[in-house]
Amino acid sequence: MNHDATPSPTALMSAAARAAHLLVDADPPLLVDEQAAALCAAAEPSPLTYQLAAPQEPVLAAARLSATARSRFAEEVARASGCGQHVVLGAGLDTSGHRLPTVTTWLVDLPGVLVWRRERFAAAGLDDVGVPVPADLLVDDVLDALVRAGWDAGRPTAVTWLGTVMYLDDESVERVLARLSGLALGSHVVLDHLLPAPDRDAAGQAYVDALSAAVGASGEPWRSTLSPEGARSLLARAGWSVVRSSPEADSCPAGFWDRTDALRPQRLVRLVHAVPAG
Repeated sequence: MNHDATPSPTALMSAAARAAHLLVDADPPLLVDEQAAALCAAAEPSPLTYQLAAPQEPVLAAARLSATARSRFAEEVARASGCGQHVVLGAGLDTSGHRLPTVTTWLVDLPGVLVWRRERFAAAGLDDVGVPVPADLLVDDVLDALVRAGWDAGRPTAVTWLGTVMYLDDESVERVLARLSGLALGSHVVLDHLLPAPDRDAAGQAYVDALSAAVGASGEPWRSTLSPEGARSLLARAGWSVVRSSPEADSCPAGFWDRTDALRPQRLVRLVHAVPAG
């Protein structure tokens, strides 16, 4: 594994989307992430520039919705669960630890990304809230890595796995979830997944087409798309029972879609909350 600083473009873009939401979208916000703005301001060039320059651009508005809706959903589930431990898989520039101050957060990512993350937080003058857990989900045992970092396997844990599943193949996703299925009673996982083309609406497919045209071969390829039934089956095989599976837009509060800004619902991403089946 590479322990040198390894920038994560997708983490920066997600932070920019969360930061821009407070600046260009109408109130009330889905998520208040003040740390994201500081992280973007400390980057050169700032990824926030693109969001602020074209707030009506559908692909940027869709990124703002996805980044904030999924984080809000996961954090609400974590708070309601009462779990004292929170594990973030593919942590990137996640800032949930700042909004979950009574919970110990464990940040799992590649060693190089965690080094880069620490440098980004330091440059922004922010505390990097959370315990770093260097691990490669494709080859390392995530539970062993967590235990080495001081995580308590006997206590309930809220697991958040956002913006990452689509970059892994289904076999890898199932293998990670199977390893986590033995978590203590009261634990849960929240993840998101992309829908396959037949399950998307026109707005969702337009976002995919626009993103593909914008990033081309330079972007990280999507390796996994799951129908709602496919995701439920994968989780069941891995030892999980789905509590809730819903379109990303449905996680927003009542009245949210009476809007004057560029945010629009689309059928592309689903959010899933699951608990160990045993």
